[in-house]
Amino acid sequence: MVTVLLSNQQKYILEVLRKLGCVRTSQLQALVRGKFQRPDFEIGDARMTAMLRQLRSGLGDFHLDGGFVYLARGQPDTLRLEAIDVMLELSEGAPQDFIVKVDSPRLLRFGLGGDKLKLFSVARLSHVSDPRLIQRERSERIVWISDSGTPPEGLALPPKHFFAARQSDGSHCFYGSNGP
Repeated sequence: MVTVLLSNQQKYILEVLRKLGCVRTSQLQALVRGKFQRPDFEIGDARMTAMLRQLRSGLGDFHLDGGFVYLARGQPDTLRLEAIDVMLELSEGAPQDFIVKVDSPRLLRFGLGGDKLKLFSVARLSHVSDPRLIQRERSERIVWISDSGTPPEGLALPPKHFFAARQSDGSHCFYGSNGP
């Protein structure tokens, strides 16, 4: 049996993969950078590549394939990957925490720190007939995404609900409700 010694960053990478299943390398680097980067310690491309290469050679169920990083059973899920992009944009790469074991139509839930913790959920619009029927926690904001990346004609959102429209560069424009 071979013992593999992992850095704190590599332990975090495995934690992220256990939660998310499959991520783009760029998303993983943003999460690691958001958690660990300091003025005296940069998570650049070379450091990230070295950490991933070490994980791949030391762990049999760790995979790098075509810009994706995943553990043995993880497979790319287009909307989950987009939900991760939304989380990274809203949190500037540093979510307080996140979970993916959430009730449908939610894809992932994350918190933003600061003076007061703000809870966000990214949800799949195609899995609900009317977003106004979704129950949310009092402090929760729901960000809706769709398969097409654009809002359906006449979409009406209740307060604290937003739609993330995918732009051609992969980023998102956020549209909110008209209510209080």
